Amino acid sequence: MSGIILMDGSIEMNKLLVTSFMVVMTGLLMISTASAYEAGPAGQGVIQGTITFNGTPPPPKIFDLTKFPQPRFCGEVDNDGGGHRVFKDVTVNNGRLQDVIVYLQDITRGKPFHFNGTDVTIDHCRFLVQGGPSTMIGVVMNGGVIRILNEDADPTDPHSITGVLHNPHGYEVKGHSSSTLFNKPIPSKGQLLTETIYLHNPGSTMLLQGDQNNYMNAFFYPVENPYYAIVGPDGTYVIDQVPPGKYNLIAWHPTLGTQEKEIEVGVSGTVTVNFEFSTTTPSPHLNKDPNAPNRPPDDISHDGPGK
Repeated sequence: MSGIILMDGSIEMNKLLVTSFMVVMTGLLMISTASAYEAGPAGQGVIQGTITFNGTPPPPKIFDLTKFPQPRFCGEVDNDGGGHRVFKDVTVNNGRLQDVIVYLQDITRGKPFHFNGTDVTIDHCRFLVQGGPSTMIGVVMNGGVIRILNEDADPTDPHSITGVLHNPHGYEVKGHSSSTLFNKPIPSKGQLLTETIYLHNPGSTMLLQGDQNNYMNAFFYPVENPYYAIVGPDGTYVIDQVPPGKYNLIAWHPTLGTQEKEIEVGVSGTVTVNFEFSTTTPSPHLNKDPNAPNRPPDDISHDGPGK
């Protein structure tokens, strides 16, 4: 048997210390990688385009509200009139797809990047991402914070007059595997939960889901530079002040997947890059059965550095 035996004869304690050290170092490495971007001369190039959807969009997910807490209060919005919450994770307007992140990878120098964290408001049992054209998706940054504000209270329920209990559960997701980033209750209206984000696996994204109500979902793509755009209802995007060079341009939708294109930006002028999505296999972010237990598959809980 290997391992350093401590004075009390415990090898398990040594293993725990080594594991904790590795977790901290992983977090520091991820932060160092994210901070590799530095401000420099802003470019004059522009990337623009349109995100379209080919085919018939999948139907929205339907949740039986009677199977979840606070069915009357939560049913005041996004209700089909039959006692069901409707969650539309693929929204197409005249062939144009919304709720997409377009991101320029591997750029290390350019316009200033001041990331002030990610804000989410809980309103009638919905996670609503703030500050952009989409309330379903947003961006996060390793070492940055996410702030989740509970604005729910039900004056008709004696147990919820001061607040409706929500339990935001943050997951790191890659493929069909996921791990817990945080999982904490916020029972009072006006209560703010602030968590620092550490994504440990390259290529992973973040899912925010309600433990009490698993129809509460929001999705986040990690960024390391300011060259990204969040696509709203018109399906268009613009990324400006791009320095000249060759880059990989990513388009990410939490349900429909990721597309990537190699592009070249000149000293000035506009490059048009369009993306077309279509229905693919179900996303690992969401349960196939909308009324099933709310934990994504293969969940392995862990705490990031500083937990």
